[in-house]
Amino acid sequence: MCLPCPAPCSDCRSNTRCLACQPGYFLNGTGRDCIKQCPQQTFSDSSGGLCQSCHSSCQTCHGPRSANCDLCLGYFLGQDSSCVVQCPSGSYANTATQLCEDCSPSCEACLDTSDNCISCSKGSYKLFLHQGRCWSNCPEGLFETAEGLCEACDSSCLSCDGIKSQCLSCADGHYLESGMCRLNCSLRTYPADDATCRRCSPHCDVCSDDRTCFSDCSGPLADDCETCSTFSPKLYKGTCSKDCPTGTYYETEALECQGKPLDTT
Repeated sequence: MCLPCPAPCSDCRSNTRCLACQPGYFLNGTGRDCIKQCPQQTFSDSSGGLCQSCHSSCQTCHGPRSANCDLCLGYFLGQDSSCVVQCPSGSYANTATQLCEDCSPSCEACLDTSDNCISCSKGSYKLFLHQGRCWSNCPEGLFETAEGLCEACDSSCLSCDGIKSQCLSCADGHYLESGMCRLNCSLRTYPADDATCRRCSPHCDVCSDDRTCFSDCSGPLADDCETCSTFSPKLYKGTCSKDCPTGTYYETEALECQGKPLDTT
């Protein structure tokens, strides 16, 4: 006696083994029963009405190939719908969603989040990496390296260029001189209001600005003076002293002692 197949089978070998299913159902290959939704690691093949196996890397899929995955088994889903162990450059592995997601446009590569860069994109202008961000100009106190990084200037520098010790401006209390930041300006220079060391006027060893010189000289010896400081204001034959030698007098217009000193021997 021929008996009708149980719904939703459209053809069957017995009341527990379907061979084909009614529309809207799919034949499960393992149990040979008709189901509305195919189980994980299989997909609904509407052309044959069957649940077909996914690629082994897929947890769910929409086709049999490795590039037909919708969700992965222990892998990350790339933008081409394939499962990968490591996301391609320009994307990062989102462990919460198991997806490869795009990095920020300024990142060439990133880690854990889209804006945590580990390298910077290379475009029409160079970017420099610092603390997971890509900068067109490094923040104050850092300089740009040839490797595309921002590194710290010397502690005395407020800003620097090329190397950490080539200062462009100085931290408070320091003065810029020949690319270095000093606590005190060197001989023949004075600390200017712009925190740089400026040259004194010619022949001036010590000055407070470009007009006020504490001493002028023509050489390094004690009798090479041309003008005198307020501490030893009297000039006589290249030597500065507090008072003119005995037998000489101080000529205010000439700013020096004149006359012949008495012989005290």
